[in-house]
Amino acid sequence: MAEKGVESKRLKEVTSLVRKGARRITLSIGDGANDVSMIQAAHVGVGISGQEGMQAVMASDFSIAQFRFLTDLLLVHGRWSYHRICKVVTYFFYKNLTFTLTQFWFTFQTGFSGQRFYDDWFQSLYNVIFTALPVIVFGLFDKDVSASLSRKYPELYKEGIRNTFFKWRVVGIWAFFAIYQSLVLHYFVLAPTSSGINSSGKMFGLWDVSTMAFTCIVVTVNLRLLMMCNTITRWHYISVGGSILAWFIFVFIYSGVALPKAQENIYFVIYVLMSTVCFYLTLLLVPIAALLCDFVYQGVQRWFFPYDYQIIQEIHRHEPDNSRVGLLEIGNELSQDEARSFAIAQLPGQKSKHTGFAFDSPGYESFFASQAGVFVPQRAWDVARRASMKSRAKTPRKN
Repeated sequence: MAEKGVESKRLKEVTSLVRKGARRITLSIGDGANDVSMIQAAHVGVGISGQEGMQAVMASDFSIAQFRFLTDLLLVHGRWSYHRICKVVTYFFYKNLTFTLTQFWFTFQTGFSGQRFYDDWFQSLYNVIFTALPVIVFGLFDKDVSASLSRKYPELYKEGIRNTFFKWRVVGIWAFFAIYQSLVLHYFVLAPTSSGINSSGKMFGLWDVSTMAFTCIVVTVNLRLLMMCNTITRWHYISVGGSILAWFIFVFIYSGVALPKAQENIYFVIYVLMSTVCFYLTLLLVPIAALLCDFVYQGVQRWFFPYDYQIIQEIHRHEPDNSRVGLLEIGNELSQDEARSFAIAQLPGQKSKHTGFAFDSPGYESFFASQAGVFVPQRAWDVARRASMKSRAKTPRKN
């Protein structure tokens, strides 16, 4: 016990020395109680659940079953997580800066009088409803390259070490486009409406212009999210389309209800706007003008200054994004046990109502395996359950 305590203390001291002295990001991995202090001293602690108990797992940030899973944890899920977090943070910065600056430019029109540009409910629900769901979907599903390519090209992991996607230069580029788009969204909406008239022959008022500008902002920032996605699924389309639709549903209801005098400014505004051609032309052309500079920049960057993952995307752009197929392509030749494990992984799953383990119904795995032409030996609990079920059937019931 004394030797284990000394060893544990030394491991902790080495980890702390590397962390503080060399100023490096450290990761500690262990499977026993003597590794707990080392795991807690590192930036990231990984525990292996094994024969030495669960102490290391309980003290860790991440838990894996076998040491070989550390490859996927770092090269696949770690990379994806880094990309997603960086882009989500910068996108939050961008969309809020774009929205806030449009109100800042409006103060120059009012002589810094303090007149608000948007309705209070517009400002309150902007981050809560109208731009929230697409960011969540992006943070869950975006992948720059597939899992198999992440394993095949471990050099991609260096992007995180170099902090490629969260430098001041990257934040500055997002800030520049936020300023540019806020100017376009404000002045391109304000210019045509300053001398325009609505269907009743009246000039557009403050709340007509602000509602039109807010509509263009919601459309622009949601479409900008699609431009930054590496993997676009149906959930991206649903979230982006649903957020824009949620804005229109809200404004239809909000503008159609007679509100107290303090909030009556927005009453019937959207209905008046939708009766004019100016609204539809603005809604079509202003987001295009706002996103055009972004689109050109992304094309130039990808063509002349590509990131490592973009080069990999171009090399494998004609290949299907299937991690399991990629594993077979990388390995070229799988052993008999690996081929059997892969075939079993393709079998349909079932959660038993008895224990909660997958494939633990009697004969379930072996039945589907036989249909797929894969030999699967019987599990010990299957044999035991069959024996117990037979003994129950033979035991006469007492009345």
